[in-house]
Amino acid sequence: MSIRTIVVVTCAALSLAACGGRAAQDRTAPIRALLSADALMLVSFDTNGDLGVSRDEAEAGFAREWTRADADANGSLSPIEFSNWSNLVMGGSQIGPYRLDFDRNVDNVITREEFDTELRARFSQYDSDESGSISRTEFVRLVGQARPPQQRRQLAPPIGG
Repeated sequence: MSIRTIVVVTCAALSLAACGGRAAQDRTAPIRALLSADALMLVSFDTNGDLGVSRDEAEAGFAREWTRADADANGSLSPIEFSNWSNLVMGGSQIGPYRLDFDRNVDNVITREEFDTELRARFSQYDSDESGSISRTEFVRLVGQARPPQQRRQLAPPIGG
């Protein structure tokens, strides 16, 4: 093993130890939290100001977002329409959710059903207590906190099946 490799590995180990050790010892360190782009959109659906989003508020929000996204009002979203909507509502198309999260059958068109299905799934993921309403606390994730995997419904039958 070369001296350079040993130095690099040692520096990396010391850096990791310093970061982990300081955070573990300092209980007054701020907790880092993350609010994702889809959460920001869902929070905006709180129309009655109770700091939560009910299923009814979410459904009304999905309809408003569909109208905003379907710029030509033809009943489906083209990749450009989705990109424009994502840039406006989510803060950018590189942030997610991504077009293929909605276009599950990969036909390059997002239908209203696909749009609503994806947004309903995201609502359900945030509604961790399954109350039918999302509180502000349910929107916040600690940095590094993983969500349990969720099985998604398949919209189209598999090819050949």
